[in-house]
Amino acid sequence: MAALFIYFAFRGISFKSLLHDALRANYWILILTVLVVLLSHFFRALRWRAILQELKSEISLIDTWGSIMVGYLFNNFIPRLGEVVRGYTTGRLEKVSVSGVFGTIVLERLFDMMSSGILFGIALFLYKGSLVKSFPFLRVAGIILVAASVAVGGVLYAASISEKIQKITMRIITIMLPKKFAHKVESMLLSFLTSFRLLRSGKRVGIVSFYTAVIWLVYVFTMYIPFFAFPFGARLHLTFYDAFLLLLVTTIAWALPTPGGMGVYHLLVSQALVIISGVSTPEALTYATLTYFFGYIAITIVGSIFAFIFMRRLKIGSLRNLMKAADENDGA
Repeated sequence: MAALFIYFAFRGISFKSLLHDALRANYWILILTVLVVLLSHFFRALRWRAILQELKSEISLIDTWGSIMVGYLFNNFIPRLGEVVRGYTTGRLEKVSVSGVFGTIVLERLFDMMSSGILFGIALFLYKGSLVKSFPFLRVAGIILVAASVAVGGVLYAASISEKIQKITMRIITIMLPKKFAHKVESMLLSFLTSFRLLRSGKRVGIVSFYTAVIWLVYVFTMYIPFFAFPFGARLHLTFYDAFLLLLVTTIAWALPTPGGMGVYHLLVSQALVIISGVSTPEALTYATLTYFFGYIAITIVGSIFAFIFMRRLKIGSLRNLMKAADENDGA
């Protein structure tokens, strides 16, 4: 799938023009952008730790940040595998239930889904430019995100506070699944629901919501700062709002199952820049290519460092063995 998106992104584009625009870029600004990207992942680690404290009061910030980076490292090569590795690594390092950790990841994604849905709703119902006309699915995506997050959140919240709903859920599982699977699924579901106890605490929800807002703000900066690395940034006077709209487009890129959003990011970001701000196609594609490349390399380097440290602590000999261990212990 990634190859198909890369083909459509680069189709008809002269390599010479791309190289010309790339050589004119300010690489110091791109390096600054990488630091901001890493900062966004650090805030994500702060948020995740606040959620994980429902399972264990003392959680290492370094372990959570490192596990997130290792997860992104694996996602750079195999889509969605990173979440499994991240949950397994954190569970083993912090000596808590792996299925409980997966529950916190689900809750974290719920906050992401709900917040992105809200942002989609605000931006796309107010914005009347050509972006919505060219990408009509964005408005639909916003509505779906809001509706789905509210529905899922309501069900999970109800199940987390009501023993009656929990018993009904367990009964349904017992009826629908063979006995040898039903017990394991029940155990996993209870571990999931343990992490959702956070929803009972208004203070804890407020903390997680605050970090979620900060994460989105930093994400916008990761789109905005690179504008100044290219001549079109000053020429077209691109704004923070342009970066915000561009960020909304990238959320679709990260949602699709390609390694690290490869290809999808290039296609959607470059086309959005052309449509939103009138950037020329070669310049827009250069922006997408260089920002993606710098982010990809940074995550690979930092993720590999943490992976090496964690493998030594867990006495796992290689990345392949770490991947195998995570897969075998998924939901343990």
